[in-house]
Amino acid sequence: MEFFGAYQHRIDAKGRVALPAVFRDGFGDQRVCFIAPETSQQCLAVYPADEFKLMVGRLQEAKRQGRFTQRQLTNFMAAVAQSSIDAQGRINLPEHLRAFANIDKDATLIGAANHIAIFPADVHNPETALDNLIDVSDLL
Repeated sequence: MEFFGAYQHRIDAKGRVALPAVFRDGFGDQRVCFIAPETSQQCLAVYPADEFKLMVGRLQEAKRQGRFTQRQLTNFMAAVAQSSIDAQGRINLPEHLRAFANIDKDATLIGAANHIAIFPADVHNPETALDNLIDVSDLL
């Protein structure tokens, strides 16, 4: 499944955020996801299990090619959290990941093709998603 669109949601007192209904099918029957820090945009990236497995394989290959060290890979994997999607469609965003991305009460969830990016609402919102667009016309 490809994720697309931008949605604003509130983080509850327990650190949970509801996934938009349109995103939930992308996680299949397992209803499990992996939440990783995304350093280039200082946001959180939420991956379905199958996409996360592919990413880990690419990371291991990149490490073998010398693009980063084992310690860097270990640190990245230590920061990743696994969450189940509960009956209300919510996932838990652990405190350390919310702090990394500066997410407090409101978040914007953006479909980013193979994953969902989560930003603080004051950094990204559905309206700012139209800023700085890429021109895809020559790719079609």
